[in-house]
Amino acid sequence: MSPAAGRAQSPEEIHRLVCTAVAHRRPIAVVYDGTPRLLCPHVLGRNRAGKRQMFCYPYGGDSQSGLRPEVGAGDWRCLALEKVSNVEVLDAPWQTEPHAPQRCVENIEVDADDHPGGDPQNGQ
Repeated sequence: MSPAAGRAQSPEEIHRLVCTAVAHRRPIAVVYDGTPRLLCPHVLGRNRAGKRQMFCYPYGGDSQSGLRPEVGAGDWRCLALEKVSNVEVLDAPWQTEPHAPQRCVENIEVDADDHPGGDPQNGQ
């Protein structure tokens, strides 16, 4: 499911790929605001202002504010989908940690916890 080489993904394609990753509990590789990241997206929807947001667990790549390298740090992020590009759904283990209730996605479109196959909070 990797993007075509040299072809920019449309916002609709990015949304579709992230939605698929959430529903199937699959990690994604993305470029976020110019920085490569590895994420496990848990919730996708819109914030109060109507902008698409994703609540996710980052487990690799870079971050302008830095990622916590130790397991158990609970380094969850809320990312604006408009800043996401180069989405690739990965064939890799789902990674997660317990988290406080997310507050960045008000109108939830898809939540990994709502899909059959187990509770993603148990991790793998």
